[in-house]
Amino acid sequence: MERAVNAIAHMVEVARGWLVEEIIAVATSAVREAPNRREFLRRVKDAAGIKVRVISGEEEADYIFRAVRSAIDLDGGNALCVDIGGGSVEFIIGTTAEIYFTASEPLGSLRLAQRFRLQDVASPADIGACRRFAEDHLRRVRKRVRKIGVSQCIGTSGTIQALANRTGLSDATPSVARTVEREMLAGLLEELAGTSARDRVDRLGIEERRATTIVAGAAVLATIMDTLQIQTLLACPVAIREGIIESQAAVRRSSGRAQSLRRSSVAILADRSDCDQRHSRHVARLATIIFDQTTRLHALPPDRRELLEHAALLHEVGMNVSDRGYHKHTYYLIRHAALHGFTESQIMVVANVARYHRKSEPDDDHQNLAELAAAERGDVEKLAAILRIAEALDRSHRQAVRDVAVRYNGEVRFLVSARASASIEIEAATKQARYFSRLFERKLRFLIV
Repeated sequence: MERAVNAIAHMVEVARGWLVEEIIAVATSAVREAPNRREFLRRVKDAAGIKVRVISGEEEADYIFRAVRSAIDLDGGNALCVDIGGGSVEFIIGTTAEIYFTASEPLGSLRLAQRFRLQDVASPADIGACRRFAEDHLRRVRKRVRKIGVSQCIGTSGTIQALANRTGLSDATPSVARTVEREMLAGLLEELAGTSARDRVDRLGIEERRATTIVAGAAVLATIMDTLQIQTLLACPVAIREGIIESQAAVRRSSGRAQSLRRSSVAILADRSDCDQRHSRHVARLATIIFDQTTRLHALPPDRRELLEHAALLHEVGMNVSDRGYHKHTYYLIRHAALHGFTESQIMVVANVARYHRKSEPDDDHQNLAELAAAERGDVEKLAAILRIAEALDRSHRQAVRDVAVRYNGEVRFLVSARASASIEIEAATKQARYFSRLFERKLRFLIV
């Protein structure tokens, strides 16, 4: 922990010396699972002055696949991406346009090296135990891979790069990616297991910091390729770091200066409130998806989409005051936070939409509605109806609902794609959708697909 805190503080000092505009720090499996993670995050904030964001396995997978898509031509087919970290292995299936499946399994190279005594010379018994453990965790992934089908497999992470370098095979563009053959990997695993960590560095040219974990990494990758019947894996030299950069670049490319200013001021208020931002971002994503797919129904101007997104990102900031009636505190905080880049009218819309994401519906007796023009009030009602459903679809804050599609011809059907049991979300959304149903005079149904 002390080494990590010192390293982060040093990197922040260097970054600030270069006058960078933004520092992004994320934590993955090791911190996600650590029982003392709150202490670690507090120490980083005290020592370095930055807030480390602990991301979910799904968000980690999204960043990784975003990086892969920017570096590899997926040829229009389904690609399986495998990322071997220290604590976990991420699996992602997707195309250039969409991600279909993500999974995070506790099969990281450091975790398995310690658990099965694979840091130094490794016995066949320990290798076998490690591979059986990995096989048990790959059952669900194997079923999904077989069901969806993939045309190619791509590997990311330092472990896979090191193994690819040892196989000595390269594709037509060796500066971008190298290949790992299943048969050659089996022989490499046997060679690595029979050497000490010191020999792996001196004789085989393995990096010293990876010498104690490379056997576990080779064992888990060999098990993955055997279990999923992968003959060839393309080792891609990008991973989560490049995915985060690509994500930020995409936001900046799609935003004008005023929009960037609005986004940054919303982010500052969200950070100050210490709300569950993973939940808020997911709700914002679902809300904008619903907005985009119901344009003929709500007939709102396109600029209202951004205001809906900001209201979703801030809908829980009132919890910083009190969790009782927090939606009213949320309204007050947004209304008086001096958010930059917004007009007074836009702030009033955002504040009111966030205020009505739960509990009572907009009513003539509510004083906060009196400040709105008639057209703005109509917009607030429609946006709040959408936000109520989006928020309900993540009621458990587990991101169980991965995606939603809206179809309507008479009745409105919400086709919900779930990565886990979403019974709580469906029940909550059905209840919150009553307002949407009355407002647009349509019957609603929620279907798991």
